[in-house]
Amino acid sequence: MKTHQLDAFIAIAEGLGVAGAADLLCVSQPAITKSINNLEDELGVRLFERTSNRLQLNQYGEILLLRAKVAKTELSRASEEIQLLKNHLKSVVKFNASPLLVPKLIPKAINLFREEYPNVNIELAGMLEGKPEYKIQSLLNGEYDLLITVIDENDPNLGISYEKLLDVEVKFIASKGHPALDLKNPTLKELRKFNWLFPGAGGLPYQKLRAAFKSAKTDMPADVLILSNRQITFKLLEEGMYIAAIPYNSTCFERDLSQFEQLNVKNNKISWPIYLTWRENSKFSVSMNAFVKQIKTLASINEKSEK
Repeated sequence: MKTHQLDAFIAIAEGLGVAGAADLLCVSQPAITKSINNLEDELGVRLFERTSNRLQLNQYGEILLLRAKVAKTELSRASEEIQLLKNHLKSVVKFNASPLLVPKLIPKAINLFREEYPNVNIELAGMLEGKPEYKIQSLLNGEYDLLITVIDENDPNLGISYEKLLDVEVKFIASKGHPALDLKNPTLKELRKFNWLFPGAGGLPYQKLRAAFKSAKTDMPADVLILSNRQITFKLLEEGMYIAAIPYNSTCFERDLSQFEQLNVKNNKISWPIYLTWRENSKFSVSMNAFVKQIKTLASINEKSEK
């Protein structure tokens, strides 16, 4: 299996067709057709369903497309690392993380890592906000080599490997003087009438909260502000009259919970794991391994201190 065959296959599979693939790769259309035919002969299967005017990826092609893109990404990263070493340039650790981790855990890990590896650049790559599935696709596309995020284990999660880093639990916090603070062990049903602040819409935290209200046999609050920025949430709590559902782990949380008025809500614990995620079958560089070790150590120290 040759790289030019994979290039031709990926280009066609992503919708360019034979003509578009030929233009992209600066070769003739017969050369593209020959590459695909040779690739199919080598694998012993057809990768496309052929119709009168297009090539449609089949189940064998779907499998190869996923693996081929990962393989191309790994080759590209290897070439980049070799060139950095060859030219005596600093190597780079590229990662992306959930916004939940950025205020506290990530800065600590970076500072400790740089003490040990001062000649390695660290790049927080890609968008911090965004759905985990989009971030996973960016990981597979090679925008970064490590992703720290939530994962829906009910999804296929093809092409990635992952390991649990820590657990996040929802804490219920009220503005000072809020009438809910006068309630002893209130239920979600009792609290739904108040104004609420929820973390990002459509994501796992929001889904978990929606499930909790459903489990409590009550509707979601009628008045909810959906916020992805925690600083705005804090400001609204301080200046308004709200109840906030805050995803919390002391490793990640930049403020002391004792600064806030907590509600002891009568409800099952709402929690979910955060995972270290990487491309399946890829190998971390020495520096990336050291960075991951630093993150895991910080998370582990916190977990032991809370027990």
